[in-house]
Amino acid sequence: MIKVAATITAKGQVTVPADIRKAIDVRQGDQLVFVLSDSKQLTVIPRKRRSIFELRKALPPLDLGRPVMQADIDEAITEAMNEQEARVRRSR
Repeated sequence: MIKVAATITAKGQVTVPADIRKAIDVRQGDQLVFVLSDSKQLTVIPRKRRSIFELRKALPPLDLGRPVMQADIDEAITEAMNEQEARVRRSR
């Protein structure tokens, strides 16, 4: 267990101590979600923001049996935009 104190500034800000940041593996750009229960117990949940390059490593390899071409990328973008437009229209 790690126990450290942090002081709230006049602006209501708190610096997360380095030992805590390392323990929960957060860095600049990540978010901390604060959850307050009815019994006033505070839970902090890290929400990591990672670059597209880091996220790409988690995806399965794309195998078209040939190199990916610009037309493949354009088609994927068009399909995603059409799906998003359809979702927006259904929600109206």
